[in-house]
Amino acid sequence: RPQFTNLVELGFKRNLTKGYLYSALYHRFANATITRIASTVPNSNLIYAIFQNVDKSSNTGIEMVLSQDFTKWYSSNLNLNAYYNQIGAFTVQNLYPQPNTISAAKQEVLSGNIKWNNTLHLPKKIDAQITAIYLAPDIIPQGKIKSRFSIDLGLKKSVQNGKGEFFLNATDILNTLVIKKEIQGQNFSYTSVDYYETQVIRLGYNYKF
Repeated sequence: RPQFTNLVELGFKRNLTKGYLYSALYHRFANATITRIASTVPNSNLIYAIFQNVDKSSNTGIEMVLSQDFTKWYSSNLNLNAYYNQIGAFTVQNLYPQPNTISAAKQEVLSGNIKWNNTLHLPKKIDAQITAIYLAPDIIPQGKIKSRFSIDLGLKKSVQNGKGEFFLNATDILNTLVIKKEIQGQNFSYTSVDYYETQVIRLGYNYKF
């Protein structure tokens, strides 16, 4: 079944000298939330993680964005997000590899994330960018997801009167954006550590016609 998500948001933006401050209150709620549900079947040690529709989930929080040009060569953008996450109790039936019923109690947690982006305008038409991201521990159906963070770096040099540029950027340079989950199923539990392709280095050239 499709997941239906609704969002209500009230925001306020105030212009500052060489910057702005944006703040917002929001409430996001979903029906028939789509997620993976882990289950086992009798006489088997295998764990089956099947996409399923569970019940309702919601996020209620506050977001703040502060963007400021401090000097001609340095600007910063700070994004703060704190929210109350709630996942309703649910009972679902997995049909694979054979019908089995899974139930979970209601979960709730206060979580959030921070993103800090810094831009530096260096001599010889070189721009540098440093971005740090932190995601606090959160909940998922049947369990929890631990905190994680990453640091990204980027450089670009303008050439050919601004029509061309060379760039070098690296994402998740410390390889720390690892998704660690603790799942509590019925009569079993497990911890997973998932490494995605987040640590990437790119070198290239762009030209504007």
